[in-house]
Amino acid sequence: MENINENPATEPEVFETPVIVEEPIVEQWHPPVFEEPVHVEPVVEEVPVEAPAEVIHAPAYPTEPEVQALGNVNGAIGVTTAPVTRKISSKKSTEPKETVALRSTKNVTWPGVGKIYNGINIVEKDAADQWLTRSHVTLATPEEVAKEFGK
Repeated sequence: MENINENPATEPEVFETPVIVEEPIVEQWHPPVFEEPVHVEPVVEEVPVEAPAEVIHAPAYPTEPEVQALGNVNGAIGVTTAPVTRKISSKKSTEPKETVALRSTKNVTWPGVGKIYNGINIVEKDAADQWLTRSHVTLATPEEVAKEFGK
């Protein structure tokens, strides 16, 4: 077997002729020469003023303002516009509701009525009427309430 590294193959040498590129001639920059300003008076043409034409107004329809929101854009989630939703505030009555003190021996939750805990509980009168139907709830005396709340 022959070792190629010891006997490298030689290729004939090819000589290329150099390409001469001519540089473009660049003109030197000269500062601009300013001439004396010439005063010219503007010509004002008088245009006859016509009476204003009758303006036709389009009806203005109330529109809801829109804000940017996330939404469906060509099957993908993207930024779209959505109408502004107005929150309706419910006015709570300023009249204080009548409350009752109850004593309970258990923690109990009653859907539609509320929650009471072991000890003294302050609830509204309509809820107290329902809680008093339970065997573990009794009316609390003023002395029990004062003792519980430290007065």
